[in-house]
Amino acid sequence: MSRQFLSPIKQADFTVGVRIGRVDLAVFTLPVLLFQAIEVAWRAYMPRFLNQDVGLTLAAIALILLGARLLDAFADLLLGWLSDMIHTPFGRRKPWMVAGTVLVAAGAPSLFMAPPGASMMWIAAACLLLHIGYSLIITPHGGWGLELSDDSHQRTRIMGAKVWFGLLGSLGLLAILAILERAFAISLRMEMRLLGWAIAILAPLTVMAPILLFRERVRAKSHVIKNPFALTMQVAGDAALRPLLLLYMVTGFADAAAASSFLFLTEDVVGLRNWGATLMLIQPVAALIALPFWSRLSRRMDRHHILMLSYSWQAACAAGLMVIPAGALPIFVAILAVKGLGWGVDFMLLRAMVADVAGKDADRAPLAASFYGVTSVAVKLAMGMGSGAALWFVGSAGDDTRHIAIRLAHCAPAVIGAVVALFILRERARKRGVRTDLRWTARADTV
Repeated sequence: MSRQFLSPIKQADFTVGVRIGRVDLAVFTLPVLLFQAIEVAWRAYMPRFLNQDVGLTLAAIALILLGARLLDAFADLLLGWLSDMIHTPFGRRKPWMVAGTVLVAAGAPSLFMAPPGASMMWIAAACLLLHIGYSLIITPHGGWGLELSDDSHQRTRIMGAKVWFGLLGSLGLLAILAILERAFAISLRMEMRLLGWAIAILAPLTVMAPILLFRERVRAKSHVIKNPFALTMQVAGDAALRPLLLLYMVTGFADAAAASSFLFLTEDVVGLRNWGATLMLIQPVAALIALPFWSRLSRRMDRHHILMLSYSWQAACAAGLMVIPAGALPIFVAILAVKGLGWGVDFMLLRAMVADVAGKDADRAPLAASFYGVTSVAVKLAMGMGSGAALWFVGSAGDDTRHIAIRLAHCAPAVIGAVVALFILRERARKRGVRTDLRWTARADTV
C-alpha cells in the first residue's frame, strides 16, 4: 500500500505496514537540502574563509565554531520542549519552522559576506541569526520526522531519505562551486558570497513545501512538563537512548574534524590548489549510489552489524588518507570514492534507532521533538568540539610539524572514534542478547 502524494487536507498518518511513497519522502525531506547547504558552508568553507579573507586567527575561529554549537545545543533543547508542549491552530511544528526560515534568510548573507577585518561582534551577531533560525527549522522538522510513521522499516526509509536528499543537495551545491573553481578560478570570497545567497533562497523554497503539503499528525496532548531542563533529563535518562547519544557524539566529532580540516589537507598537504569543491563531490556521489543498498540491507541484518561495518569502513579509509603522498590525485580520488560508499550510513541508522526509541509507547510519541532535540544537542556539541579541536591542533603546530598535524586532525578522530563506537555497539548488543558476528543475518528488534 503506497500513498504517492499528500493533499493539503489529508492527514499524514503512516501506520505499521503502510509504505510511504517516494514522492511523499521527497517532499517531506526537502528542508534537508537547506540543512546540508548550511553544514557544508559552515564546516568546510567557513574556517578557511574567516582565516584567510576576514583575518581571524584559527584559535578565534575555533572559539566561534564551538560557541555556535553551544548556542545550537541550548536552542535545540528549548525548541524541542516548545515544539512538543505548545499546540497551536497551525500545529506544533510549523510555526517554529516559518520563523526559522526568516532568520536563516537574514543571517546567511550577513555572515557569508563579512568584509575583511570584520569584528567579532559582526561575526557573532550573524552567527546568532543563522543558527537560531537553523534550530527553529531543524528541531521541529526532526521531531515531525520521528513521528511520521509507526513502522520500523519505514522509519529507516525516512531517515535514509533525509541523508540521501542531504547528499543530493550538497552534491548540487558543490558541483556548481567546482565548475566555478576549476573553470573560472573564482576566489573563496566569491564562493562564500554565492553560498550565502543560495542558503537565503533555499530557506523559503524548501521549508514551505512540507508545511503547505503535509498536515501534522494529530497527537493527544502529553502531560505538560513546565521545565525544559526536566524534560531533557527525562529523555536523556532513557536507558535505550544513552548508548545512541554516545554514538552520535563519536560520529559528530569525527565528521566535523574531517570536514573542518579537509581544505587544509587538500591544499596544504596534498598540494591540490583549487581542487577542494571538486574533491568534495566524490563522497556524496558514492553515498547517493550506496545508501539505498544499505537501507535495504537493514531489513535483513541487525542495525548493530551494519553500524559496526560502517565505522570500520570509515576508519580504514581515514588510515589511508593519513599516508597519502603529496600530489597523488588518483590515489586521493580512489580513497575518497571508497570512503563515500559507507558515508552517511551511521547517521541514517542512528536516527532510525532513535525513532524506534521515541515511538516505543504512546507516552513517548508526543515527545518526538524532544528526543530529536536531545540527540541534536549531542551531535552538535560533538561537532563543535571536533571542529574546534581540529583547528586548534593545526593552529598550534609549528611550520615543521604543520603537515603532520593536519593529517592527524583529519584522520585520527575517525580511527579512534571507530574503536570507541565498536566497543559501545558490542556492549549494547551484549546487554540485548544480540550476536555481534556478521554471520548472523536475522534482523532483530532495534529498540
